[in-house]
Amino acid sequence: MASKIVYLDGLRGLAACVVVVSHFFQVFAPSVFEGKPEIVHFSFESFTARTPLNLLFNGNFSVCVFFVLSGFVLSWRYFSTLDKIHIYSSALRRYFRLAVPAALSVVLAYMVMLLGLGYFSDIRQTTLSSMPDPFVASSNFLVMIQEALFHNFFRYGSAYNPVLWTMTYELFGSFLIFGFLLTIGRFKLRFIGYVILAVLLIDSYYLGFVLGMALSDLKYSGRNWLTVIQRPWITLFLLCIGLYLGSYPYVGIENTVYSLLVWKTSSFSFFVFYHTLGAFFTLTALLNSSRLQSLFSRKLFSYLGKISFSLYLLHFTIICSLGSYIFYQLHLLFSYSLSVTLTVILTTPIIFALAHWFYLFVDAKTLSLLGKWSKRIFDPLIQKRIATCKWKKQKAYKNTKKPPIATSIK
Repeated sequence: MASKIVYLDGLRGLAACVVVVSHFFQVFAPSVFEGKPEIVHFSFESFTARTPLNLLFNGNFSVCVFFVLSGFVLSWRYFSTLDKIHIYSSALRRYFRLAVPAALSVVLAYMVMLLGLGYFSDIRQTTLSSMPDPFVASSNFLVMIQEALFHNFFRYGSAYNPVLWTMTYELFGSFLIFGFLLTIGRFKLRFIGYVILAVLLIDSYYLGFVLGMALSDLKYSGRNWLTVIQRPWITLFLLCIGLYLGSYPYVGIENTVYSLLVWKTSSFSFFVFYHTLGAFFTLTALLNSSRLQSLFSRKLFSYLGKISFSLYLLHFTIICSLGSYIFYQLHLLFSYSLSVTLTVILTTPIIFALAHWFYLFVDAKTLSLLGKWSKRIFDPLIQKRIATCKWKKQKAYKNTKKPPIATSIK
């Protein structure tokens, strides 16, 4: 069985790139996220913020894509084999797979802070961005370690590296999947469990994990039920609906194409709900489209998928340090728009270069070591199971073998 589904990695890579773009916007063109006319720097901000064009920088939709993909990827091997070994192996590795690269990204941000290389606070009066400054956290080493290894994964922490607010969702969402599969993963009525979880988590990012797992179940547990809707026009419709919902804006929706999506309520988060549904419909369209699968399996998207986690972990620190420094120097000489454009052009290659290096020497090494560790633990169990199955088959064969018919010679 293949170890990964390439086109899903390609989708993850594209989503990671959108997150990078979104943080460039949040730092240098914050009006598209805050809707304040007094902080508009570019003429296109007000228009793009309230139209489907915001897909180009809608980082929250991309995060919801990550969560739905996690629900799908963490469960598809189980549904393909009904072997709980895959769950135990994934559960054993999950915290370390997330924590090692994430913790090192926190250490990097901490070093930038100690060396005084964080220039984000120096440009905020010019950019008017309300993004949190990652370089004003505690300089205490033990506090940083606690944040890197505990708060980021169990308390939705995000000091030092604000993008790590997603790590708690990733960890808890993963074990939500593992627990569901271990308890009712083989029951025919498990789809009732999906409905109950979806209702309970409808106003939460955890809904994405449930929907991703349900998609995996529909595709891999026996018959591929997604083929029932495998028609080109249906796929196109699902993709359009997914992108429409996924482009639900950060700012006000009055007098926009999104106003019909809202009803009166006191606390419901339409922002999270529609982005999650958009990610679900987009992934469904991808699973039913050979053309989209071919597109996202190409080398460029495959490569982006490989470095996506590293790209996600490092980009914000680089934007707020090197990117802010470049902008600070350029803005003394050029206009705001030209300074931002040159900053993006000069900073982006460095972000990708460092992400590539981080993937090779941190993320890939972590995956390799965890794979060997898991194999060392679970391979003996698998071999023992195989040997037991062979013994049972041999015993069954001997018990069913008929004895020779006795004959008499007269």
